[in-house]
Amino acid sequence: MSHAKHSSMNLSRRQLAWTIGALLCGLSASANAADGPLQLAFYAPTAPLPSAEARYSFTDKLGQTLGAAGIPVQTKVFARPQDFEAALKKGLIDLAIIDPVYVAERGPNFQVLAIATASGEAYLRWGLYTHEAGGSLFDMAGKRLAWVAPGGKDGSYIGNVLLYGELKTSFFNLRPAAPDMSAAVSEVVLRRADCVFAPEQAVSGKGLRKVYDTGEGGRLPNPLLVSTSSRVTEPVAASIRKAVSGFNATGLLDGFKTTAVAGDSVRSVRSKLKGRPERVLVLAEPSRLNTQVQSSMISTPELTPASLPLRALFAPSEGIP
Repeated sequence: MSHAKHSSMNLSRRQLAWTIGALLCGLSASANAADGPLQLAFYAPTAPLPSAEARYSFTDKLGQTLGAAGIPVQTKVFARPQDFEAALKKGLIDLAIIDPVYVAERGPNFQVLAIATASGEAYLRWGLYTHEAGGSLFDMAGKRLAWVAPGGKDGSYIGNVLLYGELKTSFFNLRPAAPDMSAAVSEVVLRRADCVFAPEQAVSGKGLRKVYDTGEGGRLPNPLLVSTSSRVTEPVAASIRKAVSGFNATGLLDGFKTTAVAGDSVRSVRSKLKGRPERVLVLAEPSRLNTQVQSSMISTPELTPASLPLRALFAPSEGIP
């Protein structure tokens, strides 16, 4: 067989392979088009976005970014956990910008793709705020607490995450759950509640006073971008990560991070939600000492264990803006 004829045969094989590959890609694209655009939902009541318009705007801007990257989506915003849960069970959601507490409580099978940022950070500073002029955290005992219920549960995240498990949620008098953080803050401003846990951006300009700072360990992550259906295959997920890494928006939530901090944040909240194990004191009788001194000559003082009072753990921080 001549060299020219051999080269021609190799070329024909390459052309055949390219044709088959193009045909398969075309079939795949047609199948994806038949499935329709991905459904992108927003449900994140602890996010301190000021209004429904802000939530729609953020979700729509992300949808436009994904569309420009060749990933068409349709967007929808949910205000109630039961509505979001119903749509999820019916398979009507493929992607979601979702509350971290919900993911930690009820979404163990979600694939975390990215975490929203505020000024480039994945976390906001949280605290307990009140309209009352004086008092500390312990003066809030039995007071009406405004809150949101991301997972539709009992608010255990308040005691186990925001209060490090040192106080139970029952320390407060829980008001009926507000639909979102903005509404919860408004309850305190309008004196329908006495206090609220919130990011400091959510209470800015509201005239409320901080009585407790949750610190580094007692904060909640920003909303997470997760996939919730099999339609988001790994190649599609990779394209989404690449697209959202360049996402920029105006407002409180301004971007996304696709680093390991996204998944780590969920694992941290999930671990804290389990609560601290009950601490049981184990008493051990000391062994008898042999001594020539009569026991009546020995005076055993009563020792009081030295420990940091709980009040000191939650005293308002000094010098922190």
